[in-house]
Amino acid sequence: MPLSLAAHVRKAKRCASINKMLLKIKVNQLIKAISYLMMGIAFSLWGCYPQPTLEIPHECELAEQDVLAGNYDRAIQRYESYLKDHPTREGSRYALYAIARIHYNRRHYDKALALFKRVVREYPRHSELPVAAYDVANTYYLLGDYEKCKEAALNWLESYSTHSMRGEALHLAGKSYRALGDYPQAFSLWVEAGEMSEESPDLRNEIAGNITELIKESSLEDLKEMSQYADESPYLPHITYQMASLYLEDNQLENAKSMAMALVRSTPEQSWISRGRVILEKIEQEVSVKKNAVGCLLPLSGPYAIYGQEVLNGIQLGMGLGNPLESAQGIELVIKDTRGEADDAVLAVEELVREERVMAIIGPLASREISGAARKAQEWGVPIVTLTQKEDITAEGEMVFRNYLIPSREIQALVEKAINGLDLKRFAIFYPDNRYGHTSMNLFWDRVEELGGTITSVESYDPDETDFAVEIKKMVGLHYWRPRLIEQTVRQDNQIRWENEIQEKHPSEENPAPIVDFDAIFIPDAPQRVALIAPQFPFYNIFGVRLLGTRLWQSTELIDQAKDYVKGAIFPVAFFGEGQSNGLEEFVKLYRDNYESEPTDMAANGYDTIRLLKAVMNDGDGVHTRRGLQRKLILYDGLEGVTGKISFDEQGEVENSPTLLTISDGRFHVISATP
Repeated sequence: MPLSLAAHVRKAKRCASINKMLLKIKVNQLIKAISYLMMGIAFSLWGCYPQPTLEIPHECELAEQDVLAGNYDRAIQRYESYLKDHPTREGSRYALYAIARIHYNRRHYDKALALFKRVVREYPRHSELPVAAYDVANTYYLLGDYEKCKEAALNWLESYSTHSMRGEALHLAGKSYRALGDYPQAFSLWVEAGEMSEESPDLRNEIAGNITELIKESSLEDLKEMSQYADESPYLPHITYQMASLYLEDNQLENAKSMAMALVRSTPEQSWISRGRVILEKIEQEVSVKKNAVGCLLPLSGPYAIYGQEVLNGIQLGMGLGNPLESAQGIELVIKDTRGEADDAVLAVEELVREERVMAIIGPLASREISGAARKAQEWGVPIVTLTQKEDITAEGEMVFRNYLIPSREIQALVEKAINGLDLKRFAIFYPDNRYGHTSMNLFWDRVEELGGTITSVESYDPDETDFAVEIKKMVGLHYWRPRLIEQTVRQDNQIRWENEIQEKHPSEENPAPIVDFDAIFIPDAPQRVALIAPQFPFYNIFGVRLLGTRLWQSTELIDQAKDYVKGAIFPVAFFGEGQSNGLEEFVKLYRDNYESEPTDMAANGYDTIRLLKAVMNDGDGVHTRRGLQRKLILYDGLEGVTGKISFDEQGEVENSPTLLTISDGRFHVISATP
């Protein structure tokens, strides 16, 4: 088909761009012509571009056989011997290039480059010069010398404008520009390379893949310049879509709308039209958002209903319920019951965004519902503040936040206090054989080793067990047969000598002392089970060790049932309702007055989360879009909440530390988390 006027203009632009690059090349830097007389080496060794046609020297046939057999060292010796004996023969070019290709395929690129350049220098009159020049440029690229690769490739394009390898050279030049960070020039060269590679499907597909990746990685400024070279090319819709997406991400809604409309109008391809319409719909949702509407995704029925209700209680107090000092400040709360189900949570996100037009979402809680909800919120571009322990949830995207302490941070604070604050170095782990126990055990073990501590004993037990005698005995060496010392004497060198005959004695035959080679025991389990375990340690003469636990220990049942057996124990919690700082006393009183129960950490997190959103949404001139809110949440200096100072890092994780509690005088007491 004849080219349209626009297509001629487009091609002229690209040619002008390439010519502009070529004008920078000095004449004295042009590569001198040379020939390649290399016809017999195996295809995998030579590569796929055009090869010379001269015959293999008779003396090099054995070397050729070595190459085919993979005996490269012997092949090099034979080629070098030929070069030494026949330095001026026509076949010397063949031997020299063959050695270079062997080094190239063995990735000895420094040696290969030196030999390729020697071929160029010593044989400047051969008709296959373009192949040699390409080899030099390509080897520079493989060595990471992108400037020299660029220069050599552009020289090649200047010298061989009609050669059949022009597509390969354009591709190589584009790769060097990409490596140097000049994406528009790389794009221009690759578009031209694709058009020159009609007869090489593999190369054309590789170029197309490179261009697609390049567009995804490019900045707005680069995309604007690239669009000048893409007019009527198959890549213009992709560039337009990427620009619309970046404008939307940058909260430049008018520009995003303009690009999305241009995408819809510029192509007949339904896939791009659909993408453009999705962006237009997101823009419409963003523009029409209710500035003070906040959605709540909570399991208010089903197995997690008790936790969902606690969070909602806290949110309602944070909205001003029963508190004349706490204003709702025009906040509208839209509540959706997820029932703890993943599908319900995903559907609720879409309803909150499209129908209720909320500015932000709080929740959900359960691990099985959180991932889908977070992905959907990211897809629709609405900030979602999750209240979950699920690791890495904020990796779903920049719209996903978490205001809840995860186990890794809790255990990190516990271990740092134990090792750096209390000088405990040796630890035992006594854990239930269930998912929570295994997770906690691994987190604790890893952190102890990171901080230079030692794990000396690890035992698991059946979570349904009530008698832990066997497992405790295993921890301290009382369960197994052990060697009995018959007689010992002290030598002059102060070394203890054992008798040659050592008898094995079962522990039931006497009462040996336990081997307590640890300073503390970590028990990640519920308070009811810890109350059964703790009294058994002194029963087996295990004294003077500190008990360490998790947030599960925050229950008066532990003290009531275990009493002095847990005295001095340390464990982390997300919230402790005793104190007077940061409005804590007022919050606890309000909760008791309104709900006739004690607030939990779930209630406290709900309370702090809604107060944080209110503060950010009403800060300064307020926020007008969801992406504006997302940015303010990242930049906000923090709210002094009842769970501590609430702020988010760049990944959306709450920057907060657990409270460490200890037990003394029959009560929980706060201890400093810092050493």
